[in-house]
Amino acid sequence: MNIIILGQAGSGKGTQAEILTQQLAADHFDTGKLLRQLAKMGGVLGKEIHEIINVKKELVPSRILKEIVHLRLADMPREQSIVFDGVPRNLEQAQYFAEALQEFGRKIDRAFFVNISEEESIRRISSRRVCEDCRRVLIMGRDVKTETDVCPVCNGKIMQRIDDTVSGVKKRLAVFNEETAPVINFYKKQGVLVEINGQQEIQKVAADIVKNIEQE
Repeated sequence: MNIIILGQAGSGKGTQAEILTQQLAADHFDTGKLLRQLAKMGGVLGKEIHEIINVKKELVPSRILKEIVHLRLADMPREQSIVFDGVPRNLEQAQYFAEALQEFGRKIDRAFFVNISEEESIRRISSRRVCEDCRRVLIMGRDVKTETDVCPVCNGKIMQRIDDTVSGVKKRLAVFNEETAPVINFYKKQGVLVEINGQQEIQKVAADIVKNIEQE
């Protein structure tokens, strides 16, 4: 089974992808995480990705996505279920993505759109911090109280990701509305899209997703 999780910044799509990955014993194809790892590695490709996602706060071009997708799919048995998180990001990628999956004998069975409001997206992301050591995600006001607090798990220094500021979130939402909204319609026309209320409790969102998969 091949499933896509779509959603605005802060929608919890990564969390839902992780939950679903465990329940289906699937591979979690986390595009954002992979791109951030490549950006930190340096080199020509890493520096290019860093400039795109951290400085310009734009989507990576399809040529980079194509390379990543092909490498992962080629190294995976066909019967392995995959939960795709953060891909495709625009209509061009969605069309290419369909072709790439077909090349490997796959198709998208479900595309879930975990939907939240713009206000909720800004609230969630702008309060997010990350531990520089253990990389645990922390919430300001819940897990830590001030910017000088340390990680409650490993005592590491906390920081805010470059693209997690209010201005960064607003730009990401603008890109989502312009680039990714057509992807939602793309899967809707194919009859595989399911919209989920992302402003519910995490476990309720997960239950709604699983319920729709069981109806397959």
